[in-house]
Amino acid sequence: MSDIRVRFAPSPTGYLHIGSARTALFNWLYARSQGGKFILRIEDTDLERSDSKYLDEILVSLKWLGMDWDEDIYYQSKRFDLYRKKAEELIKEEKAYYEETEKGKAVRLKVPKEEVITFYDIVRDKIDVNADTLDDLVIMKSDSSPTYNFACVVDDIDMKISHIIRGDDHIANTPKQLLVYEALGIKPPKFAHIPLILGEDKSRMSKRHGATSIAEYKDKGYFPEALVNFLALMGWSPKDDREKLSVDQIIKLFSLKSINKTAAMFNIKKLDWLNGEYIRDIELDKLTDFVAEHLIKRKIVEKDYDRQWLTDVIKSYKTRFINIDDFIEKTSFLFNEEIELEQEAAKEHLNSESTIENLKKLKEKLERLSDFSPKSIEEAVRSLSDELNVKAAEIIHPARVALTGKSSAAGIFEVISLIGKERTIKRLGDVSLAH
Repeated sequence: MSDIRVRFAPSPTGYLHIGSARTALFNWLYARSQGGKFILRIEDTDLERSDSKYLDEILVSLKWLGMDWDEDIYYQSKRFDLYRKKAEELIKEEKAYYEETEKGKAVRLKVPKEEVITFYDIVRDKIDVNADTLDDLVIMKSDSSPTYNFACVVDDIDMKISHIIRGDDHIANTPKQLLVYEALGIKPPKFAHIPLILGEDKSRMSKRHGATSIAEYKDKGYFPEALVNFLALMGWSPKDDREKLSVDQIIKLFSLKSINKTAAMFNIKKLDWLNGEYIRDIELDKLTDFVAEHLIKRKIVEKDYDRQWLTDVIKSYKTRFINIDDFIEKTSFLFNEEIELEQEAAKEHLNSESTIENLKKLKEKLERLSDFSPKSIEEAVRSLSDELNVKAAEIIHPARVALTGKSSAAGIFEVISLIGKERTIKRLGDVSLAH
C-alpha cells in the first residue's frame, strides 16, 4: 500500500467553486494514480462564519463529481484540544510564549530571524520567500482557537499527509507553516502549488467569468464527467492533443510533474464543447433520464411525462444542444403553447402574401392527414411544393419560423410531428404577414 496521503481542506464559509474543485480534483487524481489516500478535512474553526448549508453543498458537489474520500471526515472544530496541547508543548520547550491581549491570552511562536526561507516545490521548483519581516507567529488566539497556519500543520502531521497540493495563493503561508514544522521537530511534507485559474481577460477569476459554485453547473445541466474532464485540463494536460478523456484515462496519465507552471485560463466555450461531446456519446435512454430530471425540477414537465415523446425530442436534438439551458432554449416551442417569433427570421421568411397563402394551404394539407408521422408530413409538404410549382424550401423555411419561432431547428418533418397535429394546425392558422 502506498504511503501517499493527500488532503482537501475546504472551509464551510461558502460554496464549492471552480478553483477549489480543481484543487480537490488534483489531490484526488494524485491519490488515485499513486494508490494513496485522499483525506477530507473540514476547516471550520471560524465558528461564526461556518454554515452547515455550505458544508452540505461541498459534500454533495464532491460526491457528484465522483471524488470519493478515504477515512472518516475530519472536522477542525472537534480538534481544539489537540491544538491547545501542541501549543502548550511548544511553550514548555520555550519555543512559544503567552501574550496578554485586551481579549485574553494568545500564544505566539518564536520566529528565528532569517532573511530567506527556501523550499522545493514540485510544480515550481525552488522557491525563496523573504521572511525577515515576519513577526513571532500567533498560533493560538485569545479566544483559545487556533490560527489557520498552526491548525493546518498540526492536522497535516497528525493525518500523516505526505503531499500538500494547493493553489499558489498559499505560497505566502508556506514559510510560516515551515516554521511550525521546524518548531514541532517534524519533517514537512512535499509541496505542490498549482497556478491560479484566470478569466479569459487574464484577470483573477470572478463571477463574471463563471466562478460560480459547482452546484450551479450541475443545475445548468453539465455532466459531472465533462466538468471533471474540463477541470483536469485547466493546469494539466496529457502529452498529446487529446481533450476528451475519461476519468480512468486521466488517473492513468496524471502526475504532479506534468502540472503547468503558468496560470490556467477559464474557457466556458471549451466546457460547453466537452459537455456537448458527452451528450453525443451517452446512450439515448440515459440522456432521457438526465434531461427529464432537470425538466421536472424546473417544472417544465410533470413527473408523469410522456417518455416516448420526450425521447423522440431528445433524439432529434442530441447533436444540437450543449447543456440543459441550451436544450430548453432550443426546444421551448415544444413545451409552450404560445411561441415567440424571432423578429429577423419572421421578416425574412414571413414577408409576402404568397408565403402566408402557401402556409394556409399547408395547413389544409396537414389537416387531412390521419397519420401525423414525419414520413407522411414530408410527403404532404413535397406534394404541395409540386402542386404550387415552388421549391420545397419555399414552404419549409417559412413553416419552420411559423411553427417554432426560430430560423433553425432540428429536421422540420420530425419537428412538425413532435409539435403535434392540433398545435401545428393552430399555429399555421395564426400566422400573419411580418411587417
